[in-house]
Amino acid sequence: MQYHIQTTPIWDAFKSDCSCPLCKIYAAAEDRLVSQYLNEAVMEPDYRVKVNKLGFCSDHLKKLYAGENKLGLALQLNTRTDAVIKSLKPIKDLKSAKKHAEQIRKSDSTCVICNALDEMMERYAYTVAQMFKQEKDFPAVLKNCKGFCMPHYALLLENAHKAGNLAPEYLFELSNLQINALSKTNNETRRFTEAFDYNSKSKGIKASSEAVPNAINKLKGKLI
Repeated sequence: MQYHIQTTPIWDAFKSDCSCPLCKIYAAAEDRLVSQYLNEAVMEPDYRVKVNKLGFCSDHLKKLYAGENKLGLALQLNTRTDAVIKSLKPIKDLKSAKKHAEQIRKSDSTCVICNALDEMMERYAYTVAQMFKQEKDFPAVLKNCKGFCMPHYALLLENAHKAGNLAPEYLFELSNLQINALSKTNNETRRFTEAFDYNSKSKGIKASSEAVPNAINKLKGKLI
């Protein structure tokens, strides 16, 4: 395969009982990157250059702060702050203020970990499509998974052409799987709402405690 991504995480994620295999892969990759930026990446010049340029988003700063290496984080924050200070300048008029504000917002929206994760997930989506074509047992495993969150479903669709001549079959399986998965999730959410209705209670309808988090995770990704 062109990207040489290890397929074991994909096999493991698709065989697991999770709401989105790609979310499971994402979470594992994110944990590795957070650990990396608290440990070996701290003193690596190439990584520090990236941190100085892109910084971290709020979510990943919280995860880094929750880690144990506060010194490693402080070193990176120190050089990142140096870079931010160098980008600042005295503002003398409203036009300059607006332009500078746009530059600040643009700089504040970048994250070195998010960038790395986006690249990784693109390669994983590429590999999933290739596996559908090249691994004889994979299509059956894919059909038996519980579907995907909508963001990762879109990512798989964008990379479907990488299944080659099996792309139409791959798209058919993906779309049917996702429609069925969302329909099941929606039915669970409907039953949850009905369980609070007096008439439904009298019929013994019970609410699943997983209905709401499942719906959130299916629509937006692994948030809960």
